Amino acid sequence: MCFADSSVSVELEEGDLVFEQYKCMDCSYQFRGIGKKVKCPTCESGNVKKI
Repeated sequence: MCFADSSVSVELEEGDLVFEQYKCMDCSYQFRGIGKKVKCPTCESGNVKKI
């Protein structure tokens, strides 16, 4: 089993997260994402390009 430590508190201020605009090269869907390994929310392809 896996348990999460509920004593950890994370506070984010507005503007802390920066979303980038991406385009899926497989289905041409455009979306906003964050992170290093961004996947298309429509087809779940990892073949995305930052625009």
